[in-house]
Amino acid sequence: MKDGIRTDIQQLEGALEAADMAWWSLEFPSGALSFSRHKTDMLGYDADDFIHFTHFTNLIHPDDKDAAMKAMSDHYTGTVDIYETTYRIKAQDGSYMTFYDKGKIVERNGESFIVAGVVSRVS
Repeated sequence: MKDGIRTDIQQLEGALEAADMAWWSLEFPSGALSFSRHKTDMLGYDADDFIHFTHFTNLIHPDDKDAAMKAMSDHYTGTVDIYETTYRIKAQDGSYMTFYDKGKIVERNGESFIVAGVVSRVS
């Protein structure tokens, strides 16, 4: 990676972190996940334990999970142009934090696609 690109990425990561935000990218159908470590840092988890999107979705509060999954499904199926939801997610200490999540499909190849977005801590 060129130094200029590396610097840009570091600056972007720093700006997102300052705003209590993190980026993420999800591949389907594999469920493989890439994300900035700031989300797991906010929650108190080790980022290396999160390699599949279900590692996050399994921590969503039971009262919020159906709505969050429907928001994602509605985007994947083309019902809505943007994935957008707010949910509570369980932190390492057992408390719940509220996050706002927004993203969209950025690449599609037949049945495979990549959705990318940002998540911000609300409380």
